[in-house]
Amino acid sequence: MTSLQVTRFITNEGTLKFEVSESNLPTESDLKDDQVLIKVLAAPINPSDIGPLFAPSYGGIGRFDGIETSKDSNGRVTTSLPIPKRTFKGMQGSKMIGRKNKVGNEGAGRVIAAGKGAKAQALKGKLVACMGMGGSYSQHAVVNVEQCMAHHDTTTPEEAASSFVNPLTALGMVKTMKAEGHTGIVHTAAASQLGQMLVKICLADNVPLVNIVRRPAQVTLLKSIGARWVVNSTSPTYEKDLVQALVESGATIAFDATGGGTLAMEIIKSMEAAANLKGGAKSNYGSTVQKKLYFYGGLNAGEPMLLRPFVMGGFSWTISGFLLGSGTAAITDADKQRVADEIKTTFATSYGSKLSLEDMLNPNAMKEYQAQKSNSKALVVPHMTSGSRM
Repeated sequence: MTSLQVTRFITNEGTLKFEVSESNLPTESDLKDDQVLIKVLAAPINPSDIGPLFAPSYGGIGRFDGIETSKDSNGRVTTSLPIPKRTFKGMQGSKMIGRKNKVGNEGAGRVIAAGKGAKAQALKGKLVACMGMGGSYSQHAVVNVEQCMAHHDTTTPEEAASSFVNPLTALGMVKTMKAEGHTGIVHTAAASQLGQMLVKICLADNVPLVNIVRRPAQVTLLKSIGARWVVNSTSPTYEKDLVQALVESGATIAFDATGGGTLAMEIIKSMEAAANLKGGAKSNYGSTVQKKLYFYGGLNAGEPMLLRPFVMGGFSWTISGFLLGSGTAAITDADKQRVADEIKTTFATSYGSKLSLEDMLNPNAMKEYQAQKSNSKALVVPHMTSGSRM
């Protein structure tokens, strides 16, 4: 039997080419003891998928000039994006040229074969979500049992599809806050699906959360699900509102999804102002309250990040990267169980469109899912017929 998957590769002509390719389906005897074979039924396109999907073209920052489509010998759609000439010149001789790669970080499906190990056999026939699949935009995938999260019988593949990246990132933020001695969180791009999950987690766990959004409608959305502090960065009173929210919440750790512009600087500056208003300890270098900002996304990746330390006030702050599954955000069995138990409530995800494997390669669809607009996440359904976009 064969299986279809989306693959991408760099051509000798200097283009990034996407196609739906065919491969042989492994048998149960091919699996290692701790591996399972999954029939993939649903896989989301997350912001973290965009870079690996489109690099080294400019597609990752929304530039699709020169995109072309055609048909392969099997009549399936192929799509090509130009690679910047300077970038391609620097890749000459690289083993990356011509090598096909699967794409997609997470998804959900049914275990149809399992290795001889007890853990693998226990998953046989079950609906599982998986992370680090080595290509979730595929009809089938072989994964290690440790990458799996078993779901309840009442859960659907669509509900289970986004079980890792957003839910466990949100849980990891709260765990990191507690481990590093902070008592409240600031979150940017907070109307996202991840942001809504974080609101629900913080309400349940009694964690103060300051949400930063860009539009009045997003303020209304988050307020409707119980958020107490929601600050609109386009409001004339934005700076005053943010400082007041920080004074009231006591939040001193932030997680930023934008990765560009002045937002990080504004947050730390406001944390410093809030600390001074609360009358905390000071030194010759400003407030001694420790402030931390983590970057975990690149929604503004095309815009340089601006930091001006002497404008931010004081030097009791740190800026770092945040990665799901590492350090204090390490994934535990308890985290997986909480997500599985609350997948219809706290960790529920909605989708703006459903795409087949070939639909993923449609230029218009690419532009839509690359934009990553709030509440418009795309879901890939690998066994769906091409052209039946929903």
